Amino acid sequence: MNCSIVPLLCSFLLLSASSASAFNVTKILSQYPDYSNFNDLLSKTGLASEINSRATITLLAVPNGAIGDLTSKPDNVVKRILTTHVVLDYYDPLKLKSMKDKTAKLTTMYQQSGKAQYDQGFLNVTAKDNTFVFGSAVKGAQLNSRLEKSVMNQPYNISILGISQPIVTPGLDGILAPISAPPPQANSPKSSPPSESSEEEEAESPAPSKDADSPSADSPPADAQSTSPSSAGKLKVSFGLFVVLASMVAAY
Repeated sequence: MNCSIVPLLCSFLLLSASSASAFNVTKILSQYPDYSNFNDLLSKTGLASEINSRATITLLAVPNGAIGDLTSKPDNVVKRILTTHVVLDYYDPLKLKSMKDKTAKLTTMYQQSGKAQYDQGFLNVTAKDNTFVFGSAVKGAQLNSRLEKSVMNQPYNISILGISQPIVTPGLDGILAPISAPPPQANSPKSSPPSESSEEEEAESPAPSKDADSPSADSPPADAQSTSPSSAGKLKVSFGLFVVLASMVAAY
């Protein structure tokens, strides 16, 4: 019984070891001189060892003639960019052709970094002009990295596809601006300028008139217009004397 278990355990350990190190991306790419610069960047940034720890990936490799300014960027920026070229699934030309509607959204290694935003960790791929084009899934990003050839494939562990140019994912070498700003409120009094008609009405409208009941500036004070109590008393006394004198004259 024990003798039969030992060979099974050995086979399981060998299978596990071979699955854990299913491929070495650096050694594979070293066989293709056209991708030597791309291979150097994978090693320089430490991304090659992370790729080798995966069981299944698709690598979108850029040839030397199209590598552009990637070699002059800081290592941390280059690593972010290259992780968007590592798809966490197996795709070869045959599988791409079998895609439903000839389009798909692919998950990249950058999605697992925890730093992706606005779909930075995803790629779009679609059939176009008898080939396939890749691009960032970020809104407004270009879909213009063409599939040129299948470099190599080892089903279903690793597939290396040659593309025409690096995939540009907005915000990986700087701050990603918001996709769209919120629209201004049309009815907000702060956002709408005063209309010309309202300005004209304010200019033509007369100044507020003075209250009719309020005293005007030219009229004398109320105390000056009314007769004071002392003046009224003097008039009464004078009128009384006049009556007395008149009655005395009449008696004579």
